[in-house]
Amino acid sequence: MSENLPEFTGYNFTFAVGALILCTLTMLIAVRMICRAAMVKGRSHQKRLLFSACIAGNGVWATHFVAMLGCANSLATAYNVPLTILSMFVAMGLFLPTWWSECRTLNQSRSPRTALLMTITVGSMHYIGIAAMGGAEVESIPPLRIILSLTVGFVFFYAGTLLLRQQRGRRRSLAAIAWVLGICSLHFMGMPHASLAHEAMRGMPQHIASLSLAGMVGAGASTFLALASIFLLLEYQAAKRKIEDSTRARSFADAALEGLVVTTGNMILDANSAFWNLAGTKSRSTYQLKTFFPVLVTEDIIQKLIKEETPREIQMIRHDGERIPVEIYARESSWRGKARTILAIIDLRARKETEATIKELAITDMLTGIGNRSFFVASLTDLLQDKTRNYPVVVFLIDIDRFKSINETCGHAMGDKVLSHIAKRLQLLVPQDAIMARIAGDEFAVACVLSPDDVTDFASYLALELKIPLPDGHDELPVSVSVGFAVSDDDMQDGGQLLHCSGIALLAAKQSGRGNVREYDSSFDSAIQDRIRLEREIQLGLERNEFFLEYQPIMSTHDRRLVGYEALVRWQHPERGRVPPDQFIGIAEDCGLIAQLGGWVVRKACRDAAGWKNGLNVSVNVSPIQFTTSDLPDVIKSALDDAGLEPHRLSIEITESTFLIGNQAVEILKALRTLGVGIVMDDFGTGYSSLSHLRDFQFDKVKIDRSFIWDMINRPHSAAIVDAILSLGHGLGMDIVAEGIETAEQLAYLEERSCSLVQGYFIGKPSQTIAEQPRTEVLASPVAA
Repeated sequence: MSENLPEFTGYNFTFAVGALILCTLTMLIAVRMICRAAMVKGRSHQKRLLFSACIAGNGVWATHFVAMLGCANSLATAYNVPLTILSMFVAMGLFLPTWWSECRTLNQSRSPRTALLMTITVGSMHYIGIAAMGGAEVESIPPLRIILSLTVGFVFFYAGTLLLRQQRGRRRSLAAIAWVLGICSLHFMGMPHASLAHEAMRGMPQHIASLSLAGMVGAGASTFLALASIFLLLEYQAAKRKIEDSTRARSFADAALEGLVVTTGNMILDANSAFWNLAGTKSRSTYQLKTFFPVLVTEDIIQKLIKEETPREIQMIRHDGERIPVEIYARESSWRGKARTILAIIDLRARKETEATIKELAITDMLTGIGNRSFFVASLTDLLQDKTRNYPVVVFLIDIDRFKSINETCGHAMGDKVLSHIAKRLQLLVPQDAIMARIAGDEFAVACVLSPDDVTDFASYLALELKIPLPDGHDELPVSVSVGFAVSDDDMQDGGQLLHCSGIALLAAKQSGRGNVREYDSSFDSAIQDRIRLEREIQLGLERNEFFLEYQPIMSTHDRRLVGYEALVRWQHPERGRVPPDQFIGIAEDCGLIAQLGGWVVRKACRDAAGWKNGLNVSVNVSPIQFTTSDLPDVIKSALDDAGLEPHRLSIEITESTFLIGNQAVEILKALRTLGVGIVMDDFGTGYSSLSHLRDFQFDKVKIDRSFIWDMINRPHSAAIVDAILSLGHGLGMDIVAEGIETAEQLAYLEERSCSLVQGYFIGKPSQTIAEQPRTEVLASPVAA
């Protein structure tokens, strides 16, 4: 029975410890190389497996013979060189499939196969090495001991393989210890009995045997050391690359603008500089995730973020306790070879400030600094819904009179100054709790809570206080405003509705003349709606050719012959019938259609005049708005060219209000004069600064307004004005046209005073067909035709 147990006597302790150290180093290196090989693929994987097999095989072989060197009976043994070399190559060759099997099945439960391959590898190397001592050595080992050595070795190899699979990090070194125990157990239990081996080797030259064994051990150890040195070099290079990669990754992470955090569970493992700056601390101690993000109290919330793959806005608590808004992203990733959760933290403070600025800009008028329309309507709605107020809400809508003329005459820069000035004045005039805004180009709105007794007085007060001279000393166009206001009732909740009502009141105020104040009345609605419908119908009338021209004759008092006609636009509406000009001309001017209508009148009049056989002239009225909304000289030149009409046969009639737009009107009139077109001042005496207009521009004709003609027989004052205008015309060498002649007495009065031209119903009524002779000649004419 004792012969089946291993014999531990006769061993040199120093060699035994050396063999143990050599074996331990070999297995530690093997474990490291296997783990490295499992992390890569392709040719790098194959190279690492081959190198690991060479180290493991050579190390185990050297371990065996170092232990044999320490065995007393082995010193007298001469080894078979071929078998000894074979044992080394068997070890290295069989370790390759062993490690390959382990790496291929790293995540599978096939550890017994790896343990079995290791047992075959180490056992084959060991017993071939024993056989190299002489065939009798193997025969001297009891079969039961061989089986026992292989079984014990398998158990330790299997345990080591399980530890390699189950442990992580440095704890995987336990696998190397188990494998060392398996190799040592197999070696010592598989050694031949000392007495039998001594008898078989008696008589052999000991010094030669010892030198042979020492040489082989030296060669094997040297090979192992060379391989180990290569391994250490590779490890150093790998560590260096890892450090460089880590440094590069850290640099990239620190260069990121957003904070990056590596977490496991509720722990912060690492973070970049941006995060620590955001957290307000330079300390990179271990922190709980909930220290900075109380919302992320459980890992389930983070997992939900990962699954949603969308950012979430949360509050972050900085190291100093300040709460800041952040946006957080969560992703799963690998960090240092392990699955971790990576959080990206974006500081939202700048974005929030930008959003607040944009929101402020969205409700603020950039020019004046007060609110805009959307701000006003929203604030007004809130005020209407406030049930704690004691008085109704009143909305005052303020419009600057002739603001377009201010822009045209003084420039848009001056217009902007006027708007800013009005806004500053309003801030001083209205109550502190009033809502104020610029809701359109030159319209301002004020909403406040007022007693019903004070509403009208306050509206008049605004109109009076906002009647100011232009800023920077410009006084040629003093600024005035029109005011419309509406008072809320108990049921009104919509700010937009109340603003609409004040807008209707403002329109009524402007229709009554500049500088007026009007309160909203429900009766305004029908008038406003009719006006809006009429605007649309004017556009349709132009498209459907519903407008036409009538021509009123103009007669010379010298020989009572016709000298020309005035073109008068008419509108035959399919439902309204004949619409008087005073009902649509003003609306066309207000809604911007006068340029289109006026252009049509000029073209039509030129075409008709070109077809008259008598070759008389035609005059066309031009609205002051046409001097600002169209290129009037080009329009008239195009009409003359298209019709083939001589320019001297066309006259343009303008009113004194045309000069309110400033120097631009004079320049246009000069351009028309260059074309050869006649210029006539219409309704002379009804405007202001009439004499200065006659001084600044040389008109071809001047028309006396009909209101003076109708009253000159019965009212001496009107007769005096007519006489003065006639004398002025004679002095300036201008033809004077008297319009509105309805009686023979009026005609005789004007002929007596040498008024050169006359027109009116008594001379001839407007008609679509031109009259060849004046009506007075048909009735009674002292002058032959």
